[in-house]
Amino acid sequence: MTYPYLTTGNSDFLSGDTATGLFSLSKNDYVTDMMERLDYHERAPNVAHITTYPPRGCGIGTFARDLARALLIGGHVSRNHIVAIENRGVSEQYQYGTGVWFTMNQFNLKSYHTAASILNNSDVDVVSLQHEYGIFGGEWGEYAVDLCRSLNIPIVTTFHTVLPDPSDKARIVLSDIANMSHTVVVTIESARRLLEELYGVDGRKIRVIPHGAALPERGRVENAKKQLGLGNRTVLATYGLLNPGKGLEYAINALHSLLGKHKNLMLLIVGQTHPEVQRREREKYREKLTSLVEQLGLTDNVRFVNRYLRDDELSLYIQSTDIYLAPYLGQGQVSSGTITLALAHGKPVVSTPTIFAKEILSQDRGLFCRFADAESIAECIDQILHNIRLRRRLERNALAFGKSVEWGAVAGRYGKIFESITHDRKTINALSAITQGCSTSHSMSSSIGAVATQQAVSAAP
Repeated sequence: MTYPYLTTGNSDFLSGDTATGLFSLSKNDYVTDMMERLDYHERAPNVAHITTYPPRGCGIGTFARDLARALLIGGHVSRNHIVAIENRGVSEQYQYGTGVWFTMNQFNLKSYHTAASILNNSDVDVVSLQHEYGIFGGEWGEYAVDLCRSLNIPIVTTFHTVLPDPSDKARIVLSDIANMSHTVVVTIESARRLLEELYGVDGRKIRVIPHGAALPERGRVENAKKQLGLGNRTVLATYGLLNPGKGLEYAINALHSLLGKHKNLMLLIVGQTHPEVQRREREKYREKLTSLVEQLGLTDNVRFVNRYLRDDELSLYIQSTDIYLAPYLGQGQVSSGTITLALAHGKPVVSTPTIFAKEILSQDRGLFCRFADAESIAECIDQILHNIRLRRRLERNALAFGKSVEWGAVAGRYGKIFESITHDRKTINALSAITQGCSTSHSMSSSIGAVATQQAVSAAP
């Protein structure tokens, strides 16, 4: 008589009674079988993006849309799930279209817990959280901490603001989010250092990935000016959502002082008022700027474009630009989509020395003006317009930088993070299931062995 024999432990094989088919697989075959049953075959991850989203006017929403689009085009994700943060909690406020999975009410804490529950019970592999204090509810956006605490899915957080001198509450909120994230992303090295030294974030989880930008069609500068009715004007421009922190009154005063030398100058102020600014004070800042333009007699030299532009429209305005102006009043900015976009279009930049600008413009891509100083802005503009060699050098360096931050390249770096997290998570789950399967096998083998022993004893003469 033949009796089943089975060993588990460190044996190279799981063997058994071929008549019953029990435990006839080698360990390697068994692992492969379990992997297949667990759908271990590689696939790109499903990523949920928690963010503001167009048409809500917000630079972070535009960033998230462009990133999600590039991830999908590059094959780095199987699906994007957009969770849009609304600032009124009324879904009819924004016509999102089919790209948005569901929405969250920025100011309703219960909405954050509901969102976490939906995500936890979905097929999402990774959450991509876009963070800016002002897009989350609670003091210093502390509701985002509750959201992270409620999620049991790996989180990759992109910090768009890292304050160099935060309040205690702001520091704690950001640190808590970072500590609960699998990986955190910032756009410049200076922000990485701030996270480590000031916020106590583990440097091993920080990645520096530049802000992405869409590269324009080439050779359309003159055509762009013609389409926009700018003729042969020398165009200075600023783009993005209007808010008092942009310091545009100093740009207007700089323009005024330059008209004696450069009579054909035109300043374009492109973008609607930031929704949060408009909510608090309506159009107070825009009205201040238009009043200043009228007082200085600049109505023929300043054009306001007060609306949210489509991508192709915005690109057309940027292509018509000769010099981009970024006279921000605060130095703490660590990310700027508009400066990145201007550089990607090959435009020289005049900026105040914000944390972001000091790093991005350091390799001869622009000039620095002093904070809140119209005369300094005018000097930089004049220097670029008078020195054609300098201007061409700045343009070449800007274009070279633009190639490195094209959205396809940036999405590839995010994609590697998402893919690595998903792979590790699947491996852990598979090994856990295999371990459990081996444990079950060992239990079954013990039972079979006991039965066989009992049969052998009974059959003994």
